[in-house]
Amino acid sequence: MTTSIISIAIAVAVLWIAYRLLFINSNRLVFNRAFLIVALGFSLILPAAGVFIGRNLPQVNSYKQNLFQGIMLDEVVITADGVIINTPVELEAESEAAPVTTRNKKSFDLIGLMGLIWLIGAIGAALIFLFKLGKIVFIIIKSPKKKMSGYTAVFTGKEHGSYSFFNYAFFPNENVSAEIVRHEMSHIAHHHSADILFVELMMIIQWFNPFIYLYKRELQSLHEYMADRDVVATGIDKQNYMMLILQQCTAVDFSNMSNNFSFLLTKKRIKMITQSKKAKGVVIKALLTLPLFALLLFANCQSNGQNNKSTEKAAEAEKTTEAQSLTNFRLSDGCILSFSDPLEITFSDKEASISETKYYLDLNDIKNDTTFMIGDHEIVAVKNHDEYNSLSVKIDGKDMDLNFLGGLVKDESENPVEPDMPATFPGGEVKMVEFLRENLKYPESVKKKGIEGKVYVQFVVEQDGSINDVKVLRGVYEELDAEAIRVVKAMPKFNPGTQNGKPVRTTMMLPINFKIKGETTMTALSGTKWKGAGEGTKNGVKYVMTMTMDFYNDNDGLFVMKLTAQEKGKEAVVQFEDVGLDFKYSYDGTSSGSIQPKNTDGSTLGGDDQQPYSFVVKDGKIIVDFYDFKEDCGIEKITFNKKWNK
Repeated sequence: MTTSIISIAIAVAVLWIAYRLLFINSNRLVFNRAFLIVALGFSLILPAAGVFIGRNLPQVNSYKQNLFQGIMLDEVVITADGVIINTPVELEAESEAAPVTTRNKKSFDLIGLMGLIWLIGAIGAALIFLFKLGKIVFIIIKSPKKKMSGYTAVFTGKEHGSYSFFNYAFFPNENVSAEIVRHEMSHIAHHHSADILFVELMMIIQWFNPFIYLYKRELQSLHEYMADRDVVATGIDKQNYMMLILQQCTAVDFSNMSNNFSFLLTKKRIKMITQSKKAKGVVIKALLTLPLFALLLFANCQSNGQNNKSTEKAAEAEKTTEAQSLTNFRLSDGCILSFSDPLEITFSDKEASISETKYYLDLNDIKNDTTFMIGDHEIVAVKNHDEYNSLSVKIDGKDMDLNFLGGLVKDESENPVEPDMPATFPGGEVKMVEFLRENLKYPESVKKKGIEGKVYVQFVVEQDGSINDVKVLRGVYEELDAEAIRVVKAMPKFNPGTQNGKPVRTTMMLPINFKIKGETTMTALSGTKWKGAGEGTKNGVKYVMTMTMDFYNDNDGLFVMKLTAQEKGKEAVVQFEDVGLDFKYSYDGTSSGSIQPKNTDGSTLGGDDQQPYSFVVKDGKIIVDFYDFKEDCGIEKITFNKKWNK
């Protein structure tokens, strides 16, 4: 949702700037009004349109991936001592995680915070909108009204000028000049109130966007110019009408949702009345905005990699209609092989006792050629490295002409795409960290020279999970670049990414940060979350404690604990689970600190005599000494690894 709101905001701003540069001084009032409404409507539907269109544009994935250079993995930091730090890990399966269900979080991620702020603002904007709308409805209900031709006159009895809202025209009394009546009737005839209502609704969504208020002001200006033009077109003396405008300049715009006769009383309004020559070049300027609309739409295309198979099949069938007779091959023993397309072969024996035995070829499995048996017949399928990656087929050693099928298959498996499910290291992030910890080295010669920096390594995970096309996108130093390439090439096969359930080639990128002066300790704990586990034995029973430790700020935190016990030969029993425990903490910013559990009222858990738990920070880990756990269940210390920064 937050991303969509931002997309709308960007489009609103970009299209307003285009309007400001190209059309704002034009007297093509109808076109200007239409452009603003179209721009707002386009911006509103842009996120949904991007998703919808993206589904039918699988090439969008490739364009995006080339632009952003693949799926970015989490940064790996290696120090001069060869210690991997600041790497998020997954220590437990989701089923074993200890969720916090009884407590409100004291910190929010940035996107969540932005979403909350937007929601509060949108609710406020909606209340303001309802208040303004309610005021108009209240006046309509309580004021005397008179049904006129094409509209309903509402006599407010107050000297706040004349204005209109949909089919209602509001006047102080019945003694109103004909020119003012014609002015308000023009607003009603052109449905100007619908524009204002649409902008007001957009203002609820985009309350934070200053450009949306410029749209409203400009539309209200255009409405006044159009109404003035309609009144002057009736033959009224322009000088008299301009004097009438000046006489109304002290009137107050009542609701800011209505079309008020006295709105925007500036010399530009008078200039529009006297200007009769239409601006030129509006068509060319409008054409100049089309690439801008297309660029915004393309930027919002969110492809899910799904192809429109029915459309492709229809095109394929059309291409092969004339050559359909070539799809059946009668073999020497009377059997028939029927190629409905290069991926599906139907085998019928000579006695027709087997008529629906099918064999499916997968182009992704055919690197050069593949051999298989259908009945007693040997089939060799060869991938042609032509424009379409088409197939040639040999049956019992005899070449069969399948050239007419070349246009049917255009295998895009050679090009990396953005998968529905990304490629993953076998065993997940924790195993990748273990692999890097064991294999990634800081070259000694580089350390002596004091060289450090971040190397970005790009690689492709093939459909079988193997790693290929390893290269440095942005390097630091030859030996550091070489080490980064070496360790990536040494990685085991990944679990390949999938699109529509099928494996695909996926581009990925791994940042490796070589830091000589990188600290192996945390300088601050606020805003971090950790997971840890410890084991101990007491009276022949094995205890396992798993725990999350969340540092909300510089002083407060929360433990969430789970304890299981297992006697020898028996199944483990959960003694308690998801127990939350508040704590206060202190940290010297280098290597050690203390944690003091607290009751909900802020008092010390266990009484004033309860000693705090001490902890040390080492190699990017926190080791907590739970002295009372040792007495209760044999667990002396628990080691925590950082899971994420919040």
